Amino acid sequence: MSFGTIARGLAGLALIAVIVAGIWYGRRPAAETAAPPPQQQKAVQVAATDTPPQTDNYQRSLEIFEFKRGADSGVERGKEIYYYKCWFCHNDLAEGAPKLIGVYQRGTLVTGRPATDEGIKEQIREGSPGMASYKYTLSEKDIDDLVTFIREACCWKDDEPPLNPRYVAK
Repeated sequence: MSFGTIARGLAGLALIAVIVAGIWYGRRPAAETAAPPPQQQKAVQVAATDTPPQTDNYQRSLEIFEFKRGADSGVERGKEIYYYKCWFCHNDLAEGAPKLIGVYQRGTLVTGRPATDEGIKEQIREGSPGMASYKYTLSEKDIDDLVTFIREACCWKDDEPPLNPRYVAK
């Protein structure tokens, strides 16, 4: 048997499969294929916008996604956001990015923005040529908690990441 014979046989099987699928799809009842009436579409859209989606507060991935593994707000939550979003560049071993310890005492940031809460928030939101913008990634609450951590508790030793409240040492 040559390769051409095998290829024609496989092409024929594929053609038969497509024809059978077309016949099956064409025989479905009209109710399955037709779009719902406009009033039902509107009701579905309204229902979807009225109630927020339910969340499972015991799902660990949700805690990580929302940066709420250590705390719901404040310094501990800011520490977690810093760990996931900032520490990679702003750590003791990284070169090029400024260290954030004592940033408020410097007067201005590397970009020239004032070293105040609002200046740091603007830097986080807008970024700069050497820093990513986080205005689409972090919410205002995230940025507030992050700046609270930078102002009150920044930074920690690189071998002491944020606490995991579920971890129990034995």
